[in-house]
Parts: sequence; structure tokens; C-alpha cells
Amino acid sequence: MTKNIVLTMLAAAGFACSGSASEISEFISPPNVTAAYSSHDNWRGVNHGDNDLGVKVGADLHFLGFVADTSVGWSNNDDQDEYEFSIGTEYEYTLPVIDDVTFHAEFNYYSEGTDVLGDVESELGLGISKDLSFAKVSVTQFIALEGDHDGYGELSFDFGEVYSGVSLTATAGYLLEDVKVTHVEVSAYLPGVALPQTELELKPFVKGVYTFNDRDGIWSGQDGLEVVGGVSLTRSF
Repeated sequence: MTKNIVLTMLAAAGFACSGSASEISEFISPPNVTAAYSSHDNWRGVNHGDNDLGVKVGADLHFLGFVADTSVGWSNNDDQDEYEFSIGTEYEYTLPVIDDVTFHAEFNYYSEGTDVLGDVESELGLGISKDLSFAKVSVTQFIALEGDHDGYGELSFDFGEVYSGVSLTATAGYLLEDVKVTHVEVSAYLPGVALPQTELELKPFVKGVYTFNDRDGIWSGQDGLEVVGGVSLTRSF
């Protein structure tokens, strides 16, 4: 799987950095850069290569009246080089009975498709989330704009800090068209360490991914449990 950057989006971000069109687009939070190493690049329940090293730049961008979470990244491992671009936004709303919820939308573009996960060149994710007593629960349905991935979606739980400095998340992937669960992923982010005389934070993480062996078609090729470990280094500006 190789991902590429949408040049028009990058141009908008660069225009924002110049400060020449503050009413149209501007960064409302300082950009941050994260470098990360992980033993495996396991994405949506499928291993895309070992010894993965990546760099991602992200920031909140005020663009045409919306606050957009943007990120551009590159990673390299034993199997591939990849580039990725993502942009998303959220909107809080109060619904009868359900009360306060957050609607979210995101756009992802993949220049050569996602290969093992179905040949998808671009997708739109639409979802809703709500803060419950035990976690923030969200459901995101991805719509393939170019290609097909059997109606892939995710049910996610963000438990926040469950122990001193330790945060926990869990995600279950599903196929809407086949009514199947593809995988379950649990990630633990361990206490970070601030490096002396720098503004860098070192943060280890570990995740367990179980891929179900009754999948078929574009989701076949891997099953069972995989444990992924790694560390990230973040610098905010």
C-alpha cells in the first residue's frame, strides 16, 4: 500500500502558514511533529511490513469557517514506503434523549489504493461519538469514493487515562456489506518521558491486534493475534 499527499490540500496548508489570508485559513494551534518506530505496521488488522519508521506533521487548521485536523505523514518499513494525507472536522450537537454528541467527518486519499484492504484510492469517513461514563464511544463508517472495501467501518472506545500516565483505546473493525467483524485492536500508551534540555517527549506504546480467520475476499491473508510495540517522539511548536 502506497499513500500519497493531495497537493491541493498541501497548497492550502502552505497558504495558511504564510499568514496572507488569515480570514480564509490559518493555524489555530501550533503544528506538531511526531516520529515513531513500531515493530510492525498493522493497519486495520493487516500487517503491511515490519520495522516501521514514520514521521507525521499535524495541526489544527481554520479553513473557510471550519476547524480542520490535518496531518501529512511518511513511513518506511521492510515492505514499502508510504505517504499519507488526512483532513477531518467535528461538530457538536445536542440530540433529543441522547443529549450531547459529536459528529465527525474525515477525508483520506491513497494514491495507489490500499491493496490488501481492497483497492481504495480515496474514502470519506462519517461518524458520531459520545462521552459515556466509562469511555468516549465513536462509530465511523467509511465510504469508498474511488474503489471498494466492502463498507469498512470502525467502533472505537477511548478510555482515557486508566492508570497513572497510562491511556487505553480499543477498536473493532467491521464490514457493513458482509456483516462481519474484521479485527479487534487494543492499544496502551505508556507514561511519556520528557528529554532533558529539549522540548521532546518520548512515549512508548504497545497494542494487540486479533484478526478473525473467517474473513474472505479482499480481507483474507492474515488471522490470529499479533502484538505490536513501539515508541514515539513528539515535538510541538
